[in-house]
Amino acid sequence: MSRLLSTIAILVALASISAQAQPAAESNTEVSPVETSPEIQLPEFDLTAKPEETLEKVKSLWQTRIDVASPQEANLLKVKILGHIVKGSEIILKDTNVDAELALEAIQNKMEALGILAQAGDPNAMPSAIEMAKTISEDPRPLVAREGKLILLSSRLNELQKLDTAGRTAFVKELMDLLNSADLSAREVQIASITADLLEQFGDTGASKTIYKNLAEQAKKSDSPEMRSRASEFEGVARRLELPGNEIKIAGKNLAGADYDIKNHRGKVVLIQYWASWCGYCLEEMPHIKQMYNTYHADGFEVVGVNLDDSADRAIAIIDDMKLPWQNLFSRDAEQLGMENPNATRYGINSIPQCILVDRDGKVVTLNARGDELTRELEKLFLESVTAEGQPTKEPPPQDVKPQ
Repeated sequence: MSRLLSTIAILVALASISAQAQPAAESNTEVSPVETSPEIQLPEFDLTAKPEETLEKVKSLWQTRIDVASPQEANLLKVKILGHIVKGSEIILKDTNVDAELALEAIQNKMEALGILAQAGDPNAMPSAIEMAKTISEDPRPLVAREGKLILLSSRLNELQKLDTAGRTAFVKELMDLLNSADLSAREVQIASITADLLEQFGDTGASKTIYKNLAEQAKKSDSPEMRSRASEFEGVARRLELPGNEIKIAGKNLAGADYDIKNHRGKVVLIQYWASWCGYCLEEMPHIKQMYNTYHADGFEVVGVNLDDSADRAIAIIDDMKLPWQNLFSRDAEQLGMENPNATRYGINSIPQCILVDRDGKVVTLNARGDELTRELEKLFLESVTAEGQPTKEPPPQDVKPQ
């Protein structure tokens, strides 16, 4: 959570982090108090050059090779390169006649550089980003103005927790109006997803669901085939957010090849854990789930894993090593491996671990049944059933693994 808010605070999330970013873009750059900087040859910007040429120079700076022995010198050079990226981007943005798409690329490069500088401790980076956003929000080019407004709106994300229901509704409407004003981009989806995730963490699943439903509708109308293909993902997330209080559909083959349907566990409390061998947090959660299983299994508690590995062998190795006593579903269809497992795509599972708890009536209790939350919910569910039978209540079980 803190890391997410930090990312928002420095506006890195708004920069559409570039996959090609090399040493200059490393987030562990530290601004050094040392005033002198080692020499490095950076391309000069010709003020008379075409904007396209300047942008190419700016983009090439992310690939600048840093070849010095001292980490301190390396950090100084990174800061110098990032500053040069900002400078080149500003040259492009001063010309309001530049094509909007080219201007947007310049904005993204500047935002990314400023985000990294802010993370590195530069006190001027954040004010510079906000000032730029204010300026471009009044730009005569609609797409550029929209970008500025999105940046300004996103810079207020850390206020969400303090807003009341009406304030959050207004915030979501403002975001939706901006997103609906033009074709969606991956960057805008990122902003919307972060907003929706924060709202979900603050307990406002209704607002979060609204965002994902809107994203789905916008994606269906997008000019981009890639964006249109994501519509089902957004619909899946909205479907998952509607699960509390409703039934969940989980079915398929387990690792042994036998059929499974959660309906066959009606009358029992069931934990569904989406996991994979490469997910460290998933594996850290296993001992606690196993402890809860041992505590409550005799009373009617079941666990079913939905493994999202690409290889059944990796899943089986973990299960054997950790001696997990419950069954795990796995898709052996080449088109449905990993995160493409139908039980994951149906509910837009795009990050794990995801632990969903289902009561005896087959209704979802919580989407976040991990650590202390799982312990509390199981205590309540089994306390209710024990009390109903007029039997002594259980002592709360100890917890071995602290949730992450």
